[in-house]
Amino acid sequence: MTRFRHRAFAAALMLLTLGAAGEGRGEPAQPQVSAADRESLNALHRLGPDARQLRFEGETMSRVWPIYVTAEEAHSRARVHVAYANAISVMPEASAIVVSVNDVAVAQSPIAAASDPASLDVELPRGLLQPGFNAVRITVSQRHRVDCSLEATYELWTQVDPATSGLTFPGLSDPSIVSLEDLPAISPDPTGAVVIHVVANDGAEPALLDKAMRAAESIAIRGGYLRPVVDVVNHVDARPGLYVAVGAAADLQSVGLAQAAGAGAGVSFAGDDVPGRTIVVVGGADESELDQSIRQILAGRWAETRRATPAAARALLSAGGFRIAGGATVSLHELGVQSEDFTGRLFRTAFDVVLPPDFYPADYDKLTLLVDAAYAAGLNASSQILVRVNDREAGSLPLRSPRGEFLELRPVVVSLAALRPGFNHIVVEAQTPKDVDKDCDVTALLTTDKRFTFSDRTELVIPPIARIARMPDLAVTASSGFPYERSEAAHLFLAERDPETLGAAATFLARAAVAARRPMHTALTFALSDLAQGSAILVGAPNVEQEVLASRFGLDLEAIRESWARPASDDASQAKDAVDAEPAPADDTFDQWSDAQRTLHPRLDAKALTRAFYDRYINVHREDFALFRPPEARFAPKKPTSLVLAQAQAPSGGADTWTILLASNGDSLARGLRALAAPSEWSQIEGRVVAYDPKSSLLETAREPDPYFIPTAALTPSNLRLVAAGWLSSDTDVYVIFAALGALALAVLTTATVKRYGVRQ
Repeated sequence: MTRFRHRAFAAALMLLTLGAAGEGRGEPAQPQVSAADRESLNALHRLGPDARQLRFEGETMSRVWPIYVTAEEAHSRARVHVAYANAISVMPEASAIVVSVNDVAVAQSPIAAASDPASLDVELPRGLLQPGFNAVRITVSQRHRVDCSLEATYELWTQVDPATSGLTFPGLSDPSIVSLEDLPAISPDPTGAVVIHVVANDGAEPALLDKAMRAAESIAIRGGYLRPVVDVVNHVDARPGLYVAVGAAADLQSVGLAQAAGAGAGVSFAGDDVPGRTIVVVGGADESELDQSIRQILAGRWAETRRATPAAARALLSAGGFRIAGGATVSLHELGVQSEDFTGRLFRTAFDVVLPPDFYPADYDKLTLLVDAAYAAGLNASSQILVRVNDREAGSLPLRSPRGEFLELRPVVVSLAALRPGFNHIVVEAQTPKDVDKDCDVTALLTTDKRFTFSDRTELVIPPIARIARMPDLAVTASSGFPYERSEAAHLFLAERDPETLGAAATFLARAAVAARRPMHTALTFALSDLAQGSAILVGAPNVEQEVLASRFGLDLEAIRESWARPASDDASQAKDAVDAEPAPADDTFDQWSDAQRTLHPRLDAKALTRAFYDRYINVHREDFALFRPPEARFAPKKPTSLVLAQAQAPSGGADTWTILLASNGDSLARGLRALAAPSEWSQIEGRVVAYDPKSSLLETAREPDPYFIPTAALTPSNLRLVAAGWLSSDTDVYVIFAALGALALAVLTTATVKRYGVRQ
């Protein structure tokens, strides 16, 4: 009977794995919530802008979100609602989901939603929520039903539904926003986006459209919207939403806002009786007054100052990544990480840091994680702590003592070359297997014996860093808007004037502005001749004129067009068809699954060990030398794609930079940028080219073939030394030439000295 259960589970697991493989990196499958649950949600402040950030994988995982509530909501009835589904491999008896608000646990439940979605819905104590920002944390602990290996921990997941999970306020409708301070109270829509409807008539002048885009960027910054999406419309819709209208009295009257036309210069909120609809009016009689009114959006007291609890303050700091420069030491407690006692086999905690846009990543120094932790006796000799940076293993610390050990600020070093300008996702992982895991007894799965303790007193130490912008690098622009946030206006060229292209361009600018925390400085144009000098952003479908520009960006436009024509493959359907056509007998499935477990201890491969040792400690390869690298071919997507971003130095040279956004038409451009604006996607933008498909979330990148540098900070002796060290460590050819010349000079000098002063025998 036991063997039969193992076979049945293995067959189910195989089908589940095949289905998951078909999803690729697309949006995670969402749990289906009942209609009753949806109808019970009144005013709802959703947890976050990204379904991926609501997916909890492995044996332990925790996330926290800062959620803003108005004074009216804080003093009314409030509930927390969490709907979720989980993998079939999760063992309910040993798995739990815990929800806390402002560091107060308010709900806990076994994770048992493998067959049908489940939900938590609890009343919050009066006074727990405060006007302003509050911290909502979800912590998940999961154990596998039948498999106690490290590999099996990767099968564990719980997906929270982004559309229906968050803080709810029975009896209240969506808040009516009447002040700039309350803009963060506007919740993301079910997809995670905050849509900003820019209201402008079809004949609006480019200068007015420019100001409308800048107003939308400022509102996205003031509201703290991590996934802003801009939609250009010619009137205020009857449906709820956030609308922004910019212009003089005549401009406002032309879009149906006659009642707001007499408001004069400044920022006002149009009177509205539609629940959940907010109309922001930015008025001014001329360009100067409009510019001054737009600046008022970012003036005054910011909502971030309204954080009544330490938990909310930490959640705000970690939202979007903790900003840190060189020469700093911070505790993980400041980064939102909590201390934890762990009883499983694979512990994980993570945090995000944002480095300056002019950080020069190279192997001239080390980031150090001073680990404050402890591990129990009896762990396997393979136990270790791993530090992963941007999904790549970057440092490790073995846990070898059979008696256990206290790790008091034990260092784990990571090369600065592993980091990048802007957003960096850092994961601390502790592998803590024991010999008893081989038996996988049920009582062992339910044990509460601690194997590992991690303290939030662990410190992150970042040394002084080289400050110079290395371009082209889309990661720099995505994380800071550089160089388009500078005082010199960059050209914003649109290939078409349709609302979709306008909205796509505005979405890109708003998303970059939120990362930079200041609006982009652009001047809209529809003429390529205006791009002769200065930096520029080019948006739209390729046309005859842009074909000439493609060579500037190193793009194969013919191959890109072919990739647009190819539909994304449905791997999940192909896998399912294969299973249906050739069903594997239960015995074969179980035998294959058992064989996979026996391959955990492979035979010794001297060649593989030598290669691993070389890659880890030497890591110099033929492609590191520019002289031996083949000329870089034009970029051609290897997979179906619908959106391409590329960057290159402008023809005018110097610090001028061009960025281009291409799609087959305005609709594809708008849909692609809406998906790419999600934090989990946006944070992966890097290199000189990015090809993206929103259906599968497949993202291809190409590195820069010939970088150029833009000075940003003063080249003091210390900064110049770091920049030179970084340049030499990044350019192997130059380093080898300098080393060879130095050795030759030393040999010549030594020979001459010996000949002149040496003692002759």
